[in-house]
Amino acid sequence: GRIGMDYYTRRTKNLTPEGVGYQLGGALNEGEDRVREVNMDWMLGADKAFDKFNVNVFVGGNKMVRSAERLQLNGNGFNVPFQPFINNANQRNYTYGYNSSQINSLFYSAEISYNNVLFLTTTGRQDWFSVLNPEFKNDVFYPSVGASFVFSDAFSALPLWLSFGKVRASWAQVGLANIGPYDVNVTYSLNGNSHPSLGPDGTVVPHTMATFSSADNNNGNIPNPQLVPAVSEEIELGFDTRFFDNRLGIDFTYYAQKTTKDIVRATISRSSGFGTTDINVGELQNRGVEILLTGTPIQGDFNWDVSLNLAKNTNKVVSILPGVPELTLEEPRTRNVFIKHIVGQPFGTITGRVQQRDANGNLIFEEDGRAVASADYVPIGNGLPDWTGGLNNAFTYKGINLSFLIDFKFGGDIFSGTNNRLTQWGLHQQSLIGREGETPLHVTGVIKDSETPIDRDLTPNEAQIYWDNVGGESTAISDMFLYDASFVKLRQLTLGYTFPRAMLNKTPFQTLSISFVGRNLAILYKDIDNVDPESNYSANAGAQGLEYFGFPSTRSYGFNLNVTF
Repeated sequence: GRIGMDYYTRRTKNLTPEGVGYQLGGALNEGEDRVREVNMDWMLGADKAFDKFNVNVFVGGNKMVRSAERLQLNGNGFNVPFQPFINNANQRNYTYGYNSSQINSLFYSAEISYNNVLFLTTTGRQDWFSVLNPEFKNDVFYPSVGASFVFSDAFSALPLWLSFGKVRASWAQVGLANIGPYDVNVTYSLNGNSHPSLGPDGTVVPHTMATFSSADNNNGNIPNPQLVPAVSEEIELGFDTRFFDNRLGIDFTYYAQKTTKDIVRATISRSSGFGTTDINVGELQNRGVEILLTGTPIQGDFNWDVSLNLAKNTNKVVSILPGVPELTLEEPRTRNVFIKHIVGQPFGTITGRVQQRDANGNLIFEEDGRAVASADYVPIGNGLPDWTGGLNNAFTYKGINLSFLIDFKFGGDIFSGTNNRLTQWGLHQQSLIGREGETPLHVTGVIKDSETPIDRDLTPNEAQIYWDNVGGESTAISDMFLYDASFVKLRQLTLGYTFPRAMLNKTPFQTLSISFVGRNLAILYKDIDNVDPESNYSANAGAQGLEYFGFPSTRSYGFNLNVTF
């Protein structure tokens, strides 16, 4: 049996200095988060050998309780200028938040091996989630079975250049409930206003009014009490091989995954009084490969280790709900594209308006040269990459070590709200086209509602209207601001030194090492101007591919000191 607790307290401070346009008097927000997770588990197991067979089994249970508490102080308008402390604020208020959730689990595992070369493993787990309603379904059972065969140990006649070889296959299910503690039930909050009522003795008693917390505005989320756990099922095949005394290795995995009843937050008609609700989506499908190549090109006093990992995933929305062909997830602040799940399309498709064309494929314009946008939103891209990976090199020489990691992503799209707005405002380089003294803005196509051709340079005034038009809400040509999200980055560099044992003989230290570490050091390649291609504005995993004035990744430098006694 075991009981463990993870606990942290985090202080935050957010200062809006005096003179900012939207908050001339300044503002200060200070908060403290207290998060605690307690795990209590027990296990009963046995490990027994029977000649060439070995059996390892165990059963167990777990209880996980997680709570989060937040204290928030808010102050607006400083009485004494440039003295940013909370008691100096003209208007002050506080908020308090608390949530708690729990998962109870029972599980088992059983592994049978033969001669230490053939392995068969099966597992099972039953979870009960407090965040779901037991009246519908708040529990899920998910099993797995896997087998592996180490053929390099089973056969003695293999060539000497093969150091290790294993093949593996598995099938598994996983259940999850990725929602907040109170997302399935109606909750109430106190609005601070009092109303009178008569007490038992006939005297007037003040009471504080309660309001439905999700109905404060049309952006609220309406709870869905009928949510059930999502289930993900996966088949995996692969092999792990090493050659030339382990100096070269190849690890390959193919997987096919099917997720049913995935929980997503969907937008709904605001006439309902709410903005979103959580639903169980029908079926999502993923297939892909993962490859890991490792090598040691140089071995000796000077050692060079290199590894390359690659991953490719393709996905498709198989079904959503009966009679529902698409589901809207997110939109950016520009309000001219949507992230949607569309049956038959990849997960998280970016949809937007494109310029209309006639039956002959000619672009359609207004008489003054404005581009005419399509009436409907159509798929224009997808925020998920085609390939992801990283290349890591590590060099060591007499206690000195140097390593660097290059991250890359190829494929996938990003809609840049930054470039959209900059173009509208005349601050993007492309908006120079058509200005007085600059390259003319030339349009070629046909005029709307006629077959009259248009083939001319726009006047500077018409060009200004053109650029403002293509970035608008209802007039947008959304694919003009869609970019390739590929990048190559120098993600990390480490330079360190490990002191020889001989230098530590008269010290209490067993080992001593120091290293310099730099993170997010450089973008080596990107195909989008002005912004970082990783600047997705939303934490929602289904909303990848949206950017709006995103800050680039923070570059950081630090030192690590490792000491053992």
